[in-house]
This record gives sequence, C-alpha cells and structure tokens, in this order.
Amino acid sequence: MFSATGKILPGSIDHPAMATLVDSTSQFDADTQVCTWNKLGYIPIVSTITGCARALLGIIHSIVHLASAIFDSKNRDHHLQEAKLGGYNIGRGIVEMIPVVGNIILLVKDLIIAKKYTDLALDYKKANRRECSNHLLLFVNGNKVGQKSFDELNRIAQKEGFKKKPSFWQEVNLVQK
Repeated sequence: MFSATGKILPGSIDHPAMATLVDSTSQFDADTQVCTWNKLGYIPIVSTITGCARALLGIIHSIVHLASAIFDSKNRDHHLQEAKLGGYNIGRGIVEMIPVVGNIILLVKDLIIAKKYTDLALDYKKANRRECSNHLLLFVNGNKVGQKSFDELNRIAQKEGFKKKPSFWQEVNLVQK
C-alpha cells in the first residue's frame, strides 16, 4: 500500500522501528531489536541531525496522508494510520533533537518497550508451542505479523543468495516475504 515516504520512516509493519523474533530452535527464546534510525537517536549531536530529518519527513508524511484521506475515501483508514505514523515520527524527532536528555529519554523508553514486546512474544510462544515448533515468528509492536518454517526460510535465503546466516533485520525481511 502507498506510503508517502516509502520505507524511510520507521514504525510501520513493513518498516518496524522495533521487531521481535521468536526462534524455537535457538538458545534464546525471543530477541527484540530497534532499527538503526532509533539507535542513532541515542547519540548526542548525531541525534540532533536525525531528529530534524525525522521530524521533517514526519511532517511531509502526515500532510500527504491527511490530504489522501480526504480524497481517497476507499483507503481512508490506511491513510489515517500513515498520518499517525508521521505524527509519531514528528514527536520522536523533536525529542531526538534535545541533546543528552532527549537521548536518555528515548533510550529508556525503547528499553522498556523492548522488554514489554519480548514478554508478549514469550507469552505467545508459551501459549502456542505447537505453532512455534521449527518456526521463526515475527512480532511488530507486540503483535505477531508473520512466521516461516526454517525450511522455507532456508529456501528463501538461498534464492536471495545469502552465503552466511542473515542478520536480525535480514531475517525480519525474510519472514515478511
């Protein structure tokens, strides 16, 4: 579906700001990671630049999707969700621009949310052990959005030309295919 800024702004299901993978065969139960753009928001001075960019793109994203919601009644809900995503990025960008204090606020916020999402994924795994067996499950914003068997993931990875084990975010993309 249409997104005014493509996959630049994090926070959507297609481009999550934070994702959790549940791997039934590895030593870890669930791994939650934040995207690179969010990590840059933890670094003073760098975050001032990324915060400005994020807020500006969020403004553009929100304006385009609010206008689209007016003229495209068939996809109004999608456009309103995308406008909300733009608003989230405007707010986060403003906080990122505040040196040190903003960085600490965002780091603590992300750590708390990552813990919450990891716990939700583990609860899901406990309640659905059979479904999780021999599968990699993907959670975004605490909700399961995809899963693939390891055989299917290996076939996709070979087809994509991976020579070594994919990174966390590459695995997220593979599960979404």
